[in-house]
Parts: sequence; C-alpha cells; structure tokens
Amino acid sequence: MAKLQLAKKKILEASWIKKLNSYSFMPVIWWTLLLVLLAYGSSLLQIKLTWRVGFIFIILNSLISYQVGKVMTDRNLKKYWLLFLPIVFLLVVLSRYAKYNLVLIIVYLIMEFFGSLKGNIYKN
Repeated sequence: MAKLQLAKKKILEASWIKKLNSYSFMPVIWWTLLLVLLAYGSSLLQIKLTWRVGFIFIILNSLISYQVGKVMTDRNLKKYWLLFLPIVFLLVVLSRYAKYNLVLIIVYLIMEFFGSLKGNIYKN
C-alpha cells in the first residue's frame, strides 16, 4: 500500500502533470479519459453486456457527465466543452460498440447540462 501511495505521489509531482493541471479545462479531459478507460476496460475485462451498458454506460458515465457539468461551471469554461465528452464517447461507440449506445450521448448531454445548473433546476 505504501508503494502505491509513493507511486501516486511521484506521478502527481511530475512536472508535466503539474503543467497539464494548470489549465482550467484539464479536469474535463481527465473525466473524459476515465470514461474512455471504463468503456474499453470493461470490454477488455469481458464484462457482460448487461453490466456494461446498465452499470458502466448508464450509471457511472452519467455520474461522470454530471461531474463534468459541475466542473465546467466552477471553472467558468466555455459552453462548447459540453460537447467534448459526448463526441469522445461517439468515437468510442463507433469504434467498438453497437449503434444503440449512441442514444447515451443524449443522456450524457442532459446530465452535463444538469451538472452545470448547480442545483438551480427549478429556479427561473
């Protein structure tokens, strides 16, 4: 466990990681990278289709999309960053998965939008 913490510390202290994290849009990139890793990792680990679509694609990726929306609002990013995660997921789906997964792009856009509202869903 100590070796894992030491490795994490070394990675986070690397100069190129610090340089990357200095940009305000990098959390969006990291969350999107996590989404891609979950998609391809679940396929490589041969997770059953129902678990992959139900748990990873719908639940986890929706939570990631919501978090991206919150990060965008907190860091005052431009609205076009809303499209980054869905476009990357589109490329993932087109490269490996069935076309019905394209419907999830709309779900991710909606979840990003809800995340960017900061809980002001019912207020005018």
